[in-house]
Amino acid sequence: MTDTTTRPAIDTEPGDQIHGWFSLSYSNYLVLHRSLMQSMPADWQERMVGCLNELRDAYSHIEQPEGFKVEAAVSRDISELTEAEQAAHGVVEDWYRGETPPAGLSEADLNEWRAEHEDPDGPQYYRDGCEASGDEQVLIPVPDPVPHYQRGRTYIKPHLDTPAG
Repeated sequence: MTDTTTRPAIDTEPGDQIHGWFSLSYSNYLVLHRSLMQSMPADWQERMVGCLNELRDAYSHIEQPEGFKVEAAVSRDISELTEAEQAAHGVVEDWYRGETPPAGLSEADLNEWRAEHEDPDGPQYYRDGCEASGDEQVLIPVPDPVPHYQRGRTYIKPHLDTPAG
């Protein structure tokens, strides 16, 4: 029997609007900038806080993590990573299908060995020891372009469409 206080039953009811909003992505979370939300008009903030409170209350019976680590990032194909990015993300690029050159080759002999053994179809990639596709996505941390909320003082003017009147 499953303990639903820690692992809730999965159900598809009552609708799929949120699923549709996430589109075809594999995202499991929605991250919202506090600076942007606190810059929205007061009536929007009131509705948002109401929805957030309603969501919290509806799932208060389910164990939640204490916090999350969130950082701004850009998505890159594994095949586009630099050597440093590969190393930082546990990616190994193998042009020789697991073969390694014999020890002690001169530079000329090593270049000859590489030319003979390099796979013409390109490298095979491994991430954390598992085979990976060259078009698999990796998130590379970048500075956040949105200013910090600064204890509620940051204001970023929203571009709101106003109804024609």
